[in-house]
Amino acid sequence: MSNAKSNVMLLRDPTPELASSLRLRKTPPASLAGKTVALMDIGKMRGDEFIDRLEVLFGEAGIATRRYKKPTNTRTAPVEMLQDIATHCDVVVIALSDCGSCTSCSTHDLSDLDLRGIPGMSVLTEEFRDAFAKQCAAIGFGGASLYTPHPMQNKTTAELHAFADRSFAAIVDLIRTPQAARAA
Repeated sequence: MSNAKSNVMLLRDPTPELASSLRLRKTPPASLAGKTVALMDIGKMRGDEFIDRLEVLFGEAGIATRRYKKPTNTRTAPVEMLQDIATHCDVVVIALSDCGSCTSCSTHDLSDLDLRGIPGMSVLTEEFRDAFAKQCAAIGFGGASLYTPHPMQNKTTAELHAFADRSFAAIVDLIRTPQAARAA
């Protein structure tokens, strides 16, 4: 739009502004003993099979879980789901993002839960490492993540379970380790 008095043209940038500072995630519990882990299935094909195995592994470790499934991976989680997680859980694992829109939505879910006092981490495919980092930077959030090979949707159930088995210790470590310690 132009201003006739000064002949100055004002332009609006339609891209989102980058956050001026990075908000560290909430400090996670040092131990998961007596805690409940929210397992959020973002609704991608085969993600439930990966989370099925995580649920078994947490159970074998004596750690309580609650399952959640988003109605769609292309939107952020419903407010009611976020409130339920914040009320009944202590940490969250969000899985299994393997595209741009679901990575963005999952990153927002992770940040929203963190703002509600629920620290956690996301499991994404390697192909979207940069997208996760850029989304975190754009919203000013220091999210934790673990990366899987890409793609995961073409894996067998046995392969998905094997990857969950190999990743379980790293997932537990990520949801228990404060961000400052991870950066050091």
